[in-house]
Amino acid sequence: MVPTREIFWNIEFGEILYIFGIIVIALIIYALYRRYRIWRLGGPDNRFTPLFKRINSFIFVAVVDGVFHRKFFGVAPSLDYRRPSLKDFIPDIIPSRQVIPGLGQKYASLKDLIPSPKDFIPREYRPRELYPAIAHLLIVAGCIVLVLGAFLDFLSHYFFHFMYGGFYLGYSVVVDSFGILALIGVIMAIVRRYGQKPDRLDNKPEDLVALILIFVIIVTGFIVEGFRIAATELKTTPDWALWSPGGYVLAQAFSGLSQSTLLTQHKVAWWVHIVISFGAIAYIALYWNRLWHIVISPLNVFFRSLRPKGALVPIDLEATETFGVTKIQDFTWKQLMDLDACTRCGRCQEVCPTYASGKPLNPKTVIQDIKQQMLDEAPYLLKGVEVNPERDLITENVGEEEIWDCTTCRACQEACPVYIEHIDKIIDMRRNLVMERASIPETGEGALRSIEARGHPWRGTTFTRTDWAEGLDIKILADDSDVDILYWVGCTGALEDRSMKVAQAIGRLLKLAGVNFGILGTEESCCGDPARRMGNEYLFQMQAQSNIELLKNYNVQRIVTGCPHCYNMIKNEYPQFGGDFEVMHHTEFIAKLLQEGKLRIIKGARGIVTYHDGCYLGRHNDIYEPPRQLLNSMPDITLVEMERNREKGFCCGAGGGHMWLEEHGGRRINEMRTEQVIDTKAQIVVTACPFCLQMFEDGIKAKAAEESLKTMDIAELIAESAVFRPYST
Repeated sequence: MVPTREIFWNIEFGEILYIFGIIVIALIIYALYRRYRIWRLGGPDNRFTPLFKRINSFIFVAVVDGVFHRKFFGVAPSLDYRRPSLKDFIPDIIPSRQVIPGLGQKYASLKDLIPSPKDFIPREYRPRELYPAIAHLLIVAGCIVLVLGAFLDFLSHYFFHFMYGGFYLGYSVVVDSFGILALIGVIMAIVRRYGQKPDRLDNKPEDLVALILIFVIIVTGFIVEGFRIAATELKTTPDWALWSPGGYVLAQAFSGLSQSTLLTQHKVAWWVHIVISFGAIAYIALYWNRLWHIVISPLNVFFRSLRPKGALVPIDLEATETFGVTKIQDFTWKQLMDLDACTRCGRCQEVCPTYASGKPLNPKTVIQDIKQQMLDEAPYLLKGVEVNPERDLITENVGEEEIWDCTTCRACQEACPVYIEHIDKIIDMRRNLVMERASIPETGEGALRSIEARGHPWRGTTFTRTDWAEGLDIKILADDSDVDILYWVGCTGALEDRSMKVAQAIGRLLKLAGVNFGILGTEESCCGDPARRMGNEYLFQMQAQSNIELLKNYNVQRIVTGCPHCYNMIKNEYPQFGGDFEVMHHTEFIAKLLQEGKLRIIKGARGIVTYHDGCYLGRHNDIYEPPRQLLNSMPDITLVEMERNREKGFCCGAGGGHMWLEEHGGRRINEMRTEQVIDTKAQIVVTACPFCLQMFEDGIKAKAAEESLKTMDIAELIAESAVFRPYST
């Protein structure tokens, strides 16, 4: 006998299930249509183009995040190496060795250029939370395989029969095994939610209902299989039964029943299983609940933003009647879809530095509060009934304090498995506060007024934009515009006393490497980052357009800057207004100079250092390796990683305009980050951002750690390390 089974064995009129299927599909389509009407209350947002890029990107994310659960397990480590390779090496990390002809570097032999296994240093990383990641993966994988198994049954029964022989036995063991794994995942999830009860999970009745439905559907499926095996395979072909482990165990329990009882119970169990399965789908369709994320999450991922991560959406100042967002209708349809995609998993809450510091802001709560207002108002808006104009998001739900707490560090969006865009919503509400209500914290208002009046946010500075360059003989474009590189200094680097030393270090390095560069000097003006992040889009656009015009007048093509905020602005946001320039951060450019042999490090500071990933350099622009390459190129430096590094880095507290906004309530974020630095036992915390540098200066003083810890920009560390022009070969 060839192993096989009949699809509707012992079931009369089994095809009725297809009628059930048509009904529930109709209910799902109707439920989606109702939700679609709610989303369409929002404004337009072109999330379809470029279509092919979006499709390709969606497939990649679906595999990486959907199948392999990247955002659940944490970002997989890459391998960094301390010794150079032929493809990508950092020169002269092994000093005082002979020159290899043709390479121009000092190594004992070609063998020194080939990294050995011990030279590869795995990234310091830890899965975000292994237990819930495994639980969710088991449920998802199990349910996918069970649904796929039912589909294969359908194909085999109606189109071409292939459910026999070895394939059938393999199919049976795989489907049963994944069903068992799904049950284990459900049990783990229940223990997680109702036993462990982590702070980030807020349990609602619908959460337990969802888990119970999945559990009952799978268990009843095994019961049906158990009765079938007990009535057939267990008596005639017991070897086949072993290939269905889930049903086999139950079949053994049912084996004492009579044949007629087995047949009757099989019919009853089959219909119970079908009714519960399709009833669960109908319940999901009629009562919108968390299981809808099975449908909405992929949609949200498909329509996610493909613009640069560090770029906000501009406002058409001439066409817009109301600035920012204060009502549900002010959001776009995609932003409203975001609200339904949120599963309240709390991963955003868990990584938010502001929430961790004890302040009112909770990114998960912000999304849920906006969603609640959408659900409250949608029935009236869909009927054309006017909603109370005095009831708005900011006064009724979110609150000004939460809106101003956000540092725009992007940790929430990096952690979100369904790509919800928190920052855009918060900035849109800030825009309404600033541009419609003239409501902004006093220190922030002072910074914006200073930008408007002086072209920089630093009130009371006694320095000019060129004081830092005295004695360095640096070109100013107004005097000589024949340069290859524009060094964009930034307001903080040019005007803030501590950061001026960083600007000087960068200037010396560029000159030492023979780079033909210049600066704008007194013509340089604020890039506009503080204005845009604090909600004054009008002031930002004025600054951006003025700067773009100036750069084009000087025919600037390539820009190097030491400020990640300026870098992000010029690279990612100026193109929105016609400003397309090649922009590099100073860590990238210095690493490039080292790789090209235009700089050499033959000695350096000694000791243990740790590197802080600035949010606008790291999460907003994915620049993680160049700074570490530079530090690893220094022979007497030992680099240790903080527990929260790279994609999981902890904000210094200065982003989103908070360099000029006073923190209220809770702990100071920069002091929390300083404590994380102290835990590494490092002697130097290395930064690559003037904001981070200042925040660590303040944090170290607050922790009275000046004797054991200091902070330096990576350019200062390199410049102190006796950098010379390359040797001739």
